[in-house]
Amino acid sequence: MWTSWHEIWGSGRGPVGRLAPQTRIFAGAMLFAAGLAAPALSVPGIALITAATAAWIAACGTPGRTVRALFALGLAMFLPYFLIVPLLLKGRTLPAAAAWSEALAVPWDILFHGLAGLLVATATLSTLSASEMRSGLLELPVPRIFTGILVQIVQQTFTLMSETKRVAAAMAVRGASGGGRAILRALVSFPRVWLPRIVSRAERLAAAMELRGYAAADLRLFGRREAGAADAGVAVLTAGVLALAAALRLRGL
Repeated sequence: MWTSWHEIWGSGRGPVGRLAPQTRIFAGAMLFAAGLAAPALSVPGIALITAATAAWIAACGTPGRTVRALFALGLAMFLPYFLIVPLLLKGRTLPAAAAWSEALAVPWDILFHGLAGLLVATATLSTLSASEMRSGLLELPVPRIFTGILVQIVQQTFTLMSETKRVAAAMAVRGASGGGRAILRALVSFPRVWLPRIVSRAERLAAAMELRGYAAADLRLFGRREAGAADAGVAVLTAGVLALAAALRLRGL
């Protein structure tokens, strides 16, 4: 069974969860960038990406079920790129072995970097709740409008998923689970049922946020957590991993 996206948030139980939210986000971003920057076609680059990804997953304490599900999802997303290899071989004048090696390099690079980025991002999210992500982003030097939009996307994604499940269950009870014409009528009716409920819920949420002073108060005051010495050490360490990955890329190692 696939891991529910909602269940990933806050599921990590590793030592990274004791750091300030802004440090977790920063460190995850540094390792994500390092996974993209390090070359995936050399032994040092592969070793660095693999070690950094595995160490971050372990430090975050991401559940094994989640890691396995995301790994399978990554394979399903990126393995189809190997289907373009025969197209890349057309018109090559290189020897057969060299032509295959050069053609396979492109999808392998996509697969390895894509898997590493997916796993690092998921491990980072597993250490955060939605409120911790909000407070962490507010402490980082990112545009306030970006923070507000991202937080609302996360919040409304949860709302849309739960509302969609409830509407689908209600329609199934009322006979929309049959075949043929029943399915067609359900698909046509679904937006008319689902959209008004979502708009109504969004209006209630906006009124509740305004009543609680979200429009007037500094959001950083809600659950603010200061960074300590351990946070500084993790930030420097992950920034160093990114610098090492950039050095490997620039030197062609």
